[in-house]
Amino acid sequence: MHFVLVHGWGFNGRLWADLAAHLPAAKISFVDLGFVAGGPEAQAGWPEDADDAIAIGHSLGVLWLLKHGAPFKALVSVQGFDRYCPHVPPVRVAALKRGLARNAPETLLAFWRSCGAPDFAEAEALNVARLDEGLDWLMHWDAEGAKKSVRCPILTLAARDDVIVPPDMSEAVWGAETIHWSPDGGHVLPLRHPEWCARHVREFAQSLPS
Repeated sequence: MHFVLVHGWGFNGRLWADLAAHLPAAKISFVDLGFVAGGPEAQAGWPEDADDAIAIGHSLGVLWLLKHGAPFKALVSVQGFDRYCPHVPPVRVAALKRGLARNAPETLLAFWRSCGAPDFAEAEALNVARLDEGLDWLMHWDAEGAKKSVRCPILTLAARDDVIVPPDMSEAVWGAETIHWSPDGGHVLPLRHPEWCARHVREFAQSLPS
C-alpha cells in the first residue's frame, strides 16, 4: 500500500508527521509544494512509482492533486476543495497577497493562528515568491470539472470549526452526506487530530478492492 501526502498553502510536510506515524505499514511519499522549508524528505511532483497510490491532500493540496491529474487509485480530502474562489471572496485572498508583500512573517503567523497552528515555522523558512504563487492558484485554479470526472473512491474529512474552509463550503464541494466531521481541529486536522484522521484513512484503505 502506498500513500502520497500533499500539504496545503502555508505549510510543508511536517503537517503530516503524526498522521503518517499512525498509518498502516506502507510506503509513504510526501509532495512538497515549496511554500515553507523543512519537513520530511519530499518530491516536488507526483512520484513516478505511485500510479496505484492513495492520495491524501490537505486544503490546497487537494486542488493541486485534481489540477495535475495525479493517477491515484483513491483520494482522501482533508479540508480540501476543487476551487477556493468563488466559495471564498477573491478579495480575501488578495488581502493575503498584500500582507505577504508588506510583511510575510507577520502574515503567515496570523494565518497559522487562524488555522490553529501558531508558530508552525520560523520566518527564514518562508519562500515568499512561492507563497504568492500559491495564492494565485487559490484565486484562479478551478478543478471542479476534474473532480466530477474522478471515478475512484473518495474520503472526505472536515472540521466544524474550520474558518479557512468553513463547513458550508465543504458541503457545497463534496455534499454534506459524504463528509466525516470532527467537531474541532481548526484548519489543521492532521496536526490537531492525527489519530482520528488516520483511523478514517485506515478504514477507507481497507475497504478498497485489492
